[in-house]
Amino acid sequence: MKTREGCVEAEGHRLAFLAVNEHLARAEEPAVVFIHGVLASVNCWRDWVPPSFREGRAWYALGLPAHHPSIVPAGFHASQVDAAWFFRVMSGALRALVGGRPVIVVGHSTGGFCALNLASHGLPNLAGIVSVAGFHQGTWGSVEGQLLWLASLGRWAKYPFMANVLVARHSPFVQRQFASLLVHDRKAFLASPMAQRFLDNIAPDTRAQDPAALFELFNGISRLDIRHALGRIAVPCYVLVGSHDAVVPASQSRVIAEGVPGARVVAFAGAGHLPFIECTDDCLRALESAIDDLSRRHGRPAPASA
Repeated sequence: MKTREGCVEAEGHRLAFLAVNEHLARAEEPAVVFIHGVLASVNCWRDWVPPSFREGRAWYALGLPAHHPSIVPAGFHASQVDAAWFFRVMSGALRALVGGRPVIVVGHSTGGFCALNLASHGLPNLAGIVSVAGFHQGTWGSVEGQLLWLASLGRWAKYPFMANVLVARHSPFVQRQFASLLVHDRKAFLASPMAQRFLDNIAPDTRAQDPAALFELFNGISRLDIRHALGRIAVPCYVLVGSHDAVVPASQSRVIAEGVPGARVVAFAGAGHLPFIECTDDCLRALESAIDDLSRRHGRPAPASA
């Protein structure tokens, strides 16, 4: 892969990006942009994109606010974080990254929320979205849900929240155990080479995370709910979910599937919150098929690999 790394600016935030295989970009195809979930980083996608993208197709990855290498502005506060703020930041970053080109946004978890939120706000150049384990409401389960709940308690919980992040930040063992709680089959996760590559790819960024900035983001996320806006989504949408996701409950996935007009749902039996790792081949095939379908439905020819 030929990779260019950098940051784009929006609303005072500097968001990290990867621009991969740009020399293979085709003017007739929408740009494909991947957005990660909380506590991961832009580098998680290095082994999570479908095989055809690694060497044969152009793609981008965009970081979330407050996730290293992204940098928050001075004065960043939880009170700023709502659906409109997410739209302004992420749409501004996309505009800086790909200009006015048609774009397909693929998001995992909070990245999935970002994709849904961009679509519900009517981003003009959005050709389609894929939400993988995405949510419409900032109410989660499992260990990430515990961190979200802690942040939601307010200022007095800031230092306990930061202490949890700091412990995980400096311990690969804790990071591995933390991530294993997000899946349905922990033993399979701990034995998975893909799981180790995922952790290795994000490890340098995890060690550099700013726990104070993460607290502000988590506190704001805990108040998000865009259920009422799902019906406004007018672009094609794929919803990829694990049947045993302990983080984003099945009830949320049902609301998204039923609330987004024409949404196409792909469920992975026996998978939790990390289908890229738990059922790698099935997930990547489904993701590639969704992206190619969205490209075709936008009126652009899909690549020969499809």
